[in-house]
Parts: sequence; C-alpha cells; structure tokens
Amino acid sequence: VILEELLSMGKNIEPEKDSKLNMLKDTLAQKILNPINEGNRKVLIFTTFSDTAKYLYDNLADHAKDLNMNTALVVGSGTNKSTIEVPAEYKNQIKFNDINTVLTLFSPKSKEAHKVFPNMQEEIDILIATDCISEGQNLQDCDFVINYDIHWNPVRIIQRFGRVDRIGSHNERIQLVNFWPTEDLDEYINLEQRVKGRMVLVDVS
Repeated sequence: VILEELLSMGKNIEPEKDSKLNMLKDTLAQKILNPINEGNRKVLIFTTFSDTAKYLYDNLADHAKDLNMNTALVVGSGTNKSTIEVPAEYKNQIKFNDINTVLTLFSPKSKEAHKVFPNMQEEIDILIATDCISEGQNLQDCDFVINYDIHWNPVRIIQRFGRVDRIGSHNERIQLVNFWPTEDLDEYINLEQRVKGRMVLVDVS
C-alpha cells in the first residue's frame, strides 16, 4: 500500500513542477549569460542513473535550442543521441550511438575534431552523461561540470571533475557545481557531510 501511494505521488510530479530541474535550467542560463571563460558555452552534466540522464535530455534539449545550444546524451552504446543536425556529407559517418563521436563533437579542440570532421560547423554544447565517461576522457574544452546527483564515493566525483581538469586546457578557470539533497533529506542521510569528509581524507592521502 505504501509503495502504491508513493508511485501515485510520483506520477503527479511533472517537469514544470520539478524545482530541481528548474534550478538546473536557471544554472545553465546564468552560465551562458555570465561565462567563466569568454565565449565558452560548454557544460558537462553528470548523473548516476541512465533514466535520470534521459529525463534531463528530454526536458533540456528544447530549452537549450532556445539558447542556440546543442545537447547530447551519453548513457552507453545504443541509446546515445544529440540535437545536432548532421550535414549530408557526414550522414554515413556521424553516428551518435558511437560515444567517441559524441565526445569529439563536445570537445573538438582536445579531440582534434578538425582531422575527423573537417567541414563540421556545429558542436555539442551541453553533454548529459552517466559515469560511463567518468574515466579516461579528455574533455577539457569544457569549463563547467554539474553533478546533478552526488555519488556516495568521493573518488567518483573527483573522476567526473577530472574530465575537464586536465593538462592542455585553454580555460583560465573551471567550475564544479554540486546539486545536494534537500535539507530535510540530507538531515536524514547526511550525504553532504559524509562525502565532504571522505574528500578531505582523499586529499590528505
């Protein structure tokens, strides 16, 4: 009975009433209005769950288009996509199911996109991803990372930020934004304090 009530309550939450989603939209708008590096519109959004990533893509892609920005989703092979309109000459070459293609168009300088797609004009501005790209990727064209949810393991958070905090970055500054749980929920699970405490231990070690 309790689970049925929770499911019923969840169905009543629509994107328009999702305060966390609206805060994310405001954060994106502020980043565009006040770039931390001149002309840099790149934003990397991490979330733990693929369903959350798909939800964000579905509800941010049109909003981003209104800001003249292209969005992409990476949750693993087979379900990746982007709002970029692919030129006819690249129709058979650019497949968004391929993670490397998406990441190249998101970070074209660091991944030397001009060598692969010399006539490609459009880029991906907002990349929504799970931790499938949290290791081993050079995405330092981007200067703004958002953790839409916080992983309990601080190493995972450091790995996420490490995608843009890399040697060879042309950005003078980079920024990390964390979306912590609401105060009442955090009081119950104490996630913020636990993660921050672990991050201090990681720094010390």
